Order: sequence, then C-alpha cells, then structure tokens
Amino acid sequence: MIVASIVVSAAAYGWGLLRAARARRRFPAWAPPCFALGLAVLPAALLGPLDDLSDSFLSWHMLQHLLLVGVVAPLLLLGAPVRLALATLPKPAATGLARLLGSRVVRFVSNPVVAWLQFAFVLYGTHFSPLYEAALENESIHAWEHVSYLVSGMIFWTPLLAVAPAPHAPPHPVRLLAIFMAIPMSAFLGFTFYVERHALYPHYALRPGAVEDQMNAGAVMWLAGGIPLFVALLCLVADWAARERRRDAAYEGAGT
Repeated sequence: MIVASIVVSAAAYGWGLLRAARARRRFPAWAPPCFALGLAVLPAALLGPLDDLSDSFLSWHMLQHLLLVGVVAPLLLLGAPVRLALATLPKPAATGLARLLGSRVVRFVSNPVVAWLQFAFVLYGTHFSPLYEAALENESIHAWEHVSYLVSGMIFWTPLLAVAPAPHAPPHPVRLLAIFMAIPMSAFLGFTFYVERHALYPHYALRPGAVEDQMNAGAVMWLAGGIPLFVALLCLVADWAARERRRDAAYEGAGT
C-alpha cells in the first residue's frame, strides 16, 4: 500500500511536470526536488530497518514519527503539488480545486491557531491514550496512526510554509509566533517521556532497558523534534528580511 501510494504520487507529479513544461508554465525549480525527497524519506521511515527497530524500541518509533511530521510533511508541501495541479488539471477540475481552496472549511483548517491546535490534539491524544498501545499491537490501527501524523503534520505546516497557492497565508510575524509556540509543544512531550521512570506502554515494558529506551525516546522528541522548527524559523526570518529588502528597493526606485 505504501509503495503503491508513492508510485502513484510520483507518477501524477511527473505527469503534471510534463504538462507544465509543454504548456511553458512557470514552476519553482526547487519544488520537484523537495517533493522527490519527501517521497524518498517516506518509505525510509515506514519500511525496512527503521520500521523493524520501531517495533522493539520506542526511541526508534519516535524517530519514525518525527520523520513523518517534521521531514516528509513539509517537503511534500514545498513540492507545491496543489500549485502544479491548478496549472495542469483540465479547466473544470482546476476550477473546482480553486473553489475548494477558497472554501470556509479550508480557510478554517489553514488558520494557524486551528492548525496548531489540531496538531497538538493528534500528538498528545495518540501518545497519552490507549490508541498508542493499540497501534503497536494492530497493524491496521498502526497504519491509520501514521496517516494521521502525516495529514496532521501537513495541516500544521501549511500556514507556516505558505507555499502558493496557500489560502490566506498569514503574515510573517504570525507564522513566527506559531513556530515559537510549537517548539515547547514538542519539547514538553519529550520531557514527559524523559522524566517518567516506568514504562508507559506495555508493548515495550517487558523488553530489556525499557525505561532507558523511553528516556532516549524523550530525548529524541525533545532535541531532534525541534530541528525542523528551528530550520523553518531561520528560513522564515531570511524570507521576511529578503521581502523587506525588495520592498525598500521598490520604494526607492519609485521615488527616483
């Protein structure tokens, strides 16, 4: 299922790139590499050695989820698949998609506050409820858990990255504030795992070094979880500064 989804996504994206090139439509050069890298990280996170290790070690399981939320989700968004779809889909489909982007539902979900709240709800709701243990014991629930992390992560990153045609992209100060608020959210979750001195999940409790592994999982969330947010913070500040320089240059040019 994972491989099939990746193949279909890559084929659809490639088809869109070909149509855009033939129609000579402009498309950011950085977008296809970002999308390709996001698709490449996805199987690395969900298949192979990392997935096997996550069944035995909570720390590797935490890293798996961080890759979905902090790497795959923003890279796929930076690939601008919606922008590509609007540029290459048949007119009726593109019009319908444009209307959807402007709908009240999408505007509500893409609000930075709503995006932050739903992400916090998914993050804490899955880790501090029976759902996490159920996902460890049931493959179907586990798969849906991964889907929820990826979708929730994409919703969370949408107003922060504001990749065109993101509806009603918030101004830079609001996006910076949202990032600052997200950093302690992940750090507190990691701190909770780090200071807890008994195994939280029965699935890992009987394994040797379960508490130490749980501490490592907390450290992963606490430290590594903030890296994507810190990178986004730096990029956002740089983008804001560049935009202000362009505005000043345009103002000076208009005055001469």
